[in-house]
Amino acid sequence: MYVKNEFRLDLIRLAFFCFLLGTRSVAAQDPATDGEADPTPFPPSEAEERMQLVHLDPVKVGHVHTMELEPGQFYQVKTAAVKPPIFLISDFLTSEECDQLKSFAESKGLEASQTVLKKSVDSKVDSTTDDYFNNDMFNKYDEDSNKHLDMEETRRALITLEGVSNMTEAVFQLLFDSVVDLDSNRIMSSLEFRRIPLIMTKVDKWVKDHDSNHELTPEEIKKLERGPGRISEQVWLKRQEYDPNDVLLKRLLKLTGLHSDIIKTSEDMQVVHYSPGGHYHAHHDSMELNETVPCDHTKHLYPPDPKSHLMRKRLCRYATILYYLAGTKEGGETAFPVADNETYFPGTWGKNSTTDLMDLTHHCKDANLYLKPKKGMAVMWYNHYIDEETGWLGALNKFSLHGGCEVIKGGKWIANNWITVDNNYDMQMKFHYNRLYKSKANATSQEDREPTPTTTTNTQEHVSERTTEDHLEQSGDDPDHTMQAGQSHQDDPSKQSSQENSENPGRIIQDEPDQQLGVTKYDQPMNVVELAVSDGQESLTVTSRDLEGIHEHHEEL
Repeated sequence: MYVKNEFRLDLIRLAFFCFLLGTRSVAAQDPATDGEADPTPFPPSEAEERMQLVHLDPVKVGHVHTMELEPGQFYQVKTAAVKPPIFLISDFLTSEECDQLKSFAESKGLEASQTVLKKSVDSKVDSTTDDYFNNDMFNKYDEDSNKHLDMEETRRALITLEGVSNMTEAVFQLLFDSVVDLDSNRIMSSLEFRRIPLIMTKVDKWVKDHDSNHELTPEEIKKLERGPGRISEQVWLKRQEYDPNDVLLKRLLKLTGLHSDIIKTSEDMQVVHYSPGGHYHAHHDSMELNETVPCDHTKHLYPPDPKSHLMRKRLCRYATILYYLAGTKEGGETAFPVADNETYFPGTWGKNSTTDLMDLTHHCKDANLYLKPKKGMAVMWYNHYIDEETGWLGALNKFSLHGGCEVIKGGKWIANNWITVDNNYDMQMKFHYNRLYKSKANATSQEDREPTPTTTTNTQEHVSERTTEDHLEQSGDDPDHTMQAGQSHQDDPSKQSSQENSENPGRIIQDEPDQQLGVTKYDQPMNVVELAVSDGQESLTVTSRDLEGIHEHHEEL
């Protein structure tokens, strides 16, 4: 039922067996430990079998897994697509659970949606002062005093920027949509106006590239026609707020078959509301692997260095579970434009087509697969392959391109659970340790009378030459990457005994078919991370080699 690489796993088991023998020998020779191992090793899973990723086998379109996700409660998990694997689970949430999530979201307050990368700019605005981009100047151009600038007011406010005065109306609108309007509502708030100095480098470059002689490319014309990438409002809910008794958590553990540490440390739940006209054009939830850029959820584990590539970040989401909290009167489908498209080749797809399948306002029904919202239904898909060599996060699955079609009548309510996994295994384990085990380890170390030995984990990562800017324009990975069939956790007694923190996936009752559904200068740049725990005190040393040379940073955590 679940897929992973068993041959590689056997090698990993053998390696860890040798590792454990070696650590026991060292402990026996260390008089400070009196022959006992460190009671709080890092990471916790190093004392166990190496953690592995799994995914549910789609088998074929229309196939149904009947799974016991709660004691005595069975759910139909139907395959909607194979590339990428997409599954539909009707009534995954009860009507009461859907209403409760909506209530939590409304009471907490929803705000205009932004991408994670754009959202990071907001935190710096209050500490930014500028002689021009300030509240007084904003109020000057807000001629109708409605607390925002429309397109014309914005153009007058930005006319001082070199090149703007010579822009055609279409080119300026593209500038507004692509660079300036960070929440995609085609109006400028005071906050957006004041944060322009923070993105001025990008603004200047865009204006320079689109001078008075610039003619819009076919892709820019498509982008202009499709309008803002996203129009919606959202709020984030912590698991303690919406699932204090871990009811949904346990359901997800059974459904995904993943280690509980991965599920527990993944992103907060995002609740999204779309009004009529609301949409989210086709995009990927995750980004391509890039060793020069850290994952968003583990970026804080690296030492701050303004001159380092570590200041950038990318989204690392292994899987997405989307919930429909209500139905829609008309529109609002979830579309997968290239699902199971055998002629899809990333990088070339759509360039010569007159139909812009990224535009889910005008071309929703042209997608290969689109799903009508149904209250309580969950949709699960995988954004990444599993690497055959490591059993860990692999290449981005380009077939996972998806989005939300325009809502025509009524409203649309959804929630997202993103399963975050860093392709750097050691940093993901460090992340688990900090979130789940650090406080317990510190408490244990304070009770110990004897000092504990230092446990060190080293990892060396090769830096790739590619960088990631826009996750909507990625290309180059082979989408036909395949995995080998393996066993589920419940079928592997050795895994059950060695991973006490792992949850078994839902018991499969029956599998039945169903009808199908409608550049670097160095040859080997590196980043070596050394993590150490001794007497409850953690230290982190990062040695990086980049264009400027070799740098080392050490700090107590």
